[in-house]
Amino acid sequence: MTLRVPGLLAIAVALLGAISCGDMSRLKARCLAGEVASCTELGDRYALGEGVERDLGRAGEAYARACDGGAFDVCNTLGEMYRQTGPIEGGAEKAEELFVRACEGGSSAGCLNLGLAFAEREDFERAVALYEQSCNAGWAPACHQMGHSYEVGEGVKADARRAIAWYGQACDGEFVDGCISAGMLLLTGTLVPTDPAGAQRFLARAVALLDEACQSGNDRQCTERDRLKTRIAIIQAGKGSPG
Repeated sequence: MTLRVPGLLAIAVALLGAISCGDMSRLKARCLAGEVASCTELGDRYALGEGVERDLGRAGEAYARACDGGAFDVCNTLGEMYRQTGPIEGGAEKAEELFVRACEGGSSAGCLNLGLAFAEREDFERAVALYEQSCNAGWAPACHQMGHSYEVGEGVKADARRAIAWYGQACDGEFVDGCISAGMLLLTGTLVPTDPAGAQRFLARAVALLDEACQSGNDRQCTERDRLKTRIAIIQAGKGSPG
């Protein structure tokens, strides 16, 4: 059986396609004219495949124009693309150049990524300095990285209490891994004396953040929430703690 699209619906579909194409053309024109926000939006659309076929090469070109126009967080995004994806050539060296540019321009995420690049070369002292700079600028994932550095003693003397403090700062910034890391250190008692009440505060916050993401439709976070609950229950059962 052949399905026929009603005439008005067919026209509407065609018009939507035309509007999408026209919108992309206007975005391209504004980007070429030097409008940084349009270059950023154009890059996002190509990167995500929104209203256009996904094309990381074209996304990179648009992001490069935005970066050149002073959008330093976009420099960081472009650096991540160079580091993580094959279609853009240049790899880690080009990524690091972009992270330097991003960090120097005030992108806290760029400073974290630059720190991670130094850590890959085992230059942990410079890495930690960049993590701290990024965290102090309000980037919660960098606070978590500071916590990790103090937990394992990379670039700083190992100090579990200070690790928990940094993890707590990450948790305050709603970075769920910070809540989990602090909570687990306090729950397991491997590096510090057990503190069930303190652990409960952090882990309850982690569960709440994951549940919030789950309720918004992120199925992966639903799974992570349930796994965390199971992990907590297993540890508590092994220690004879109340649930």
